This record gives sequence, C-alpha cells and structure tokens, in this order.
Amino acid sequence: MKGYKVTDAKWTKIVGIAANSLSELVLKGCKKLNITFCEGIKAVLHDGTEVDSESYFKTLPSQSLLIIQEPGKDVLTGANLIYNALTLLNLECLKAGELVNQFFTENIKEKVRELAKVLDEEDGDKTLVSKKVEDPEWFAGLDTNSTTKEDFMFRRCQDRIRGYLYKSKSDITKSKTYNQDFVAKTNLLKSFQYFSSQLQKDKHFGFYFDRSSKKAMCNNKGDFYCMGPWNEEKCLHGEKGHIINPYQSREARIVFSTWNLDHWIERSRSVLPALLNASELVKDGNYEINNEYFYSLLFTSKNLKLVHIVCHDKGEHKTAKCDPLLTICKLDKKSKSKS
Repeated sequence: MKGYKVTDAKWTKIVGIAANSLSELVLKGCKKLNITFCEGIKAVLHDGTEVDSESYFKTLPSQSLLIIQEPGKDVLTGANLIYNALTLLNLECLKAGELVNQFFTENIKEKVRELAKVLDEEDGDKTLVSKKVEDPEWFAGLDTNSTTKEDFMFRRCQDRIRGYLYKSKSDITKSKTYNQDFVAKTNLLKSFQYFSSQLQKDKHFGFYFDRSSKKAMCNNKGDFYCMGPWNEEKCLHGEKGHIINPYQSREARIVFSTWNLDHWIERSRSVLPALLNASELVKDGNYEINNEYFYSLLFTSKNLKLVHIVCHDKGEHKTAKCDPLLTICKLDKKSKSKS
C-alpha cells in the first residue's frame, strides 16, 4: 500500500490517501472529496492522462497526484492553470470575460505567448529570493515540503524524468515482444533494472532545473532559454528566442510547467521500438543490449531539448533515428565470466 494525493476536477482541495489498487484509490478518493461514486468515474493525472488500468497505476510513484474526474466534468489541467494565472494578473483583455476564456482554452500557444509578454514586464524583485519564508506567494497552491525554490524545481524535474521511466516501462510491457518472447522479456527487464539503478545514482537529473547546480539547463539567475524545434539548432522566436525564469513568480512557475523536455530522437516512435528490436537480437550470449546508449536517449540532455510549447513539434521526427550500430554491443568476456 502506497500513499497518494487526490483532488477533484476543480482542485478544490488536495487530500492524502493510502491505497493498493486503482479501484481502492477511486473509492477512498470519492469519500474524502464528498464525490458520489458512480459508473464512469476516472482517475487522471494533472496533464489529463487517464490512469486506465491497475498495471499502469502500479507504476506511479508514491505521493503522485491524481484527479478524480466525474462523468461529464472537465478537469483543471495545466492550460486552465495558465488562464487562472492570467486572471490573477488582471490583464485588460480578460475584461471580455467568457469569450476570451474560450479563446485561450482553444489556442494554448497564443495564450502562452500572451502570458509571456506579461511575464517580461513583471517586477522581478523576488527572482533571486530562494526561501519559502521570503517569497510565500511563489509557493502558493503547492502541496510540497520544499522550503526553497531550488529544491522544488529539482523535484519537479525528477518527476518528469521518472515519468519517462514509468511510461516507457508501461509501453514496453504492453508490447507483443515482451509478452510472447521470454528471452527478449528477460533482456528488457535487465535493461529497466539498469535504468532504475543508474537514475538513482544520477538523482533522476533533478539538477537540470536547479539553478544552484553547475549542470542546470539555466543560468545561475534561473533564466531558461528555449532550445528550438527538434530540427533546428536554436529557437527562432524573435531576436533572443523564448526565455522564461520560473523562479521569478508563481505565474512564471506555472507557465514553465508547459515547457517540454522534448526527445530529439523520439521516445515512443524511435527509442522504444529500437529497444524492443535489440532485445530480440541478443540471444546468442555474445551480445547484450547497449543499455548506456538507450539510457542516454531516454533520460539525459544528450537527447532532451527544453522547448517552449510553440517550438514543440509533435509531428514525427523523421530524420532523427536511433543508430542501429549502437543498440547492441559485444558482451565483455571478463564481466561475463564473473557473472
């Protein structure tokens, strides 16, 4: 049994519960949130992804936040949070009311552009402040034990990287290769054991978002620069490209959650199919899956580009593919003899 956090579709309140199954979580969540349980109730993640099976539920880490969604009700996602942030900023355009709300909801890219303009003009006198006691507004609405902005951002980046691990494992276990080829399944399990162990050593790369780290993707002030679409060397937006500092304000932090860590060589279309193929090739005992190569593609900045939502191209990255010569490697005889 693990602990989770649940909220309703409007994020009215967040409560903690313990559950050992998806069905138990939904039942307990409904009771604590005063929601009448009925057929069609779902549990979804903050980005709207439905947790549709017990097996997927078991991949979620402790303290994951799930939204109990009643039939016919829309959940409050990241897009809605940005609109709420715009409301807090009292933009003149919001005086148009529901029509503008509809406009922003239907066109998230324009919405983010509009908010970015406001953030550029926002007073940044608390940007360099780190502690919660010094800038409590930055932490408003967060259910976190973090006492500094850096620690919170570190953990949020870890969550993203963990998400790649859980989603990749879930996708692999649903594959025909994993379920019908015992040798391939054994190879894949070894790969994910390696990934989990190595991620622990690398602290799930939380330092990518931690401005106090020398390995951060931002400068020491916390400015993040969009790296541009997957097929470009840099962001082509304006003279400087898209820039954001999530340490600046609560609104900037919310907007930054819409920025993507985009796999240049795509995780679902290229990396995982190549991993499955490699698991089938390694059967004679002289070769093994090149786990270091796949690890670098799934979790490291060698294959991850931080991009503004406008620069996130969800189409197929046709010219960015795995190198078939690197997917497997010869088994080291010394390590083989030891094992």
